[in-house]
Amino acid sequence: MTEPIRKRATDDHRTAAVDELSAAVARGQLTLEEFEERSAKAWSARFVDDLLSLLEDVIDVPPHLPAPTGSAATLVPSAPQHQHPASQAVARVRSQITGQPNGSTLSLSLMGGSERRGNWICPTAHTTIAVMGGNVVDLRDALLESDHITITAVTLMGGIEIIVPEGVRVICDGMGLLGGFGSETHKSVTIHPSDLPGDAPVVRVRGLAVMGGVSVVTRARG
Repeated sequence: MTEPIRKRATDDHRTAAVDELSAAVARGQLTLEEFEERSAKAWSARFVDDLLSLLEDVIDVPPHLPAPTGSAATLVPSAPQHQHPASQAVARVRSQITGQPNGSTLSLSLMGGSERRGNWICPTAHTTIAVMGGNVVDLRDALLESDHITITAVTLMGGIEIIVPEGVRVICDGMGLLGGFGSETHKSVTIHPSDLPGDAPVVRVRGLAVMGGVSVVTRARG
């Protein structure tokens, strides 16, 4: 009996699979760690059935991927589905929005340093204060309580760096007094903020920098 031909995956197939994994996180079917593991496998998948195996326990029939049919389970590729990179970035950020409460509302340093990195829970409102010290608030892998986060940053003779991933709209309205308070886009970023859709998640940073600096940086993951 002739073995069925394994259809090779296209970039459109891989993108569709990652979109389905992202939706599974939003539905509570996958953890962020499971999403990271499976999406890495999806981007490196060579065949369509490799992608299907990553989705079979979270969705019955992926809408943009072929489903097995017939006794030989022959795979027939679907029509390519292209998604704008900005939409992909927004979907990735939305997969981090879990609605989980009881996040860390305060990061504080006094002549020292404080960091919030990795899979920490960021609530709707977070305050970070640095007095003669330095703080880092990294949202790239954080679990977000909502799609609108407000961070209040206050520093006196210190520095605060707030890192946000691509796919987030940044609103920076703090003030510097003998210091600096502003936002920038790192050279690693490939998506211009003006390309983001209107419903993109928002991070608003407000506060005061006295003889110090607050920097909000949009940076690629990794």
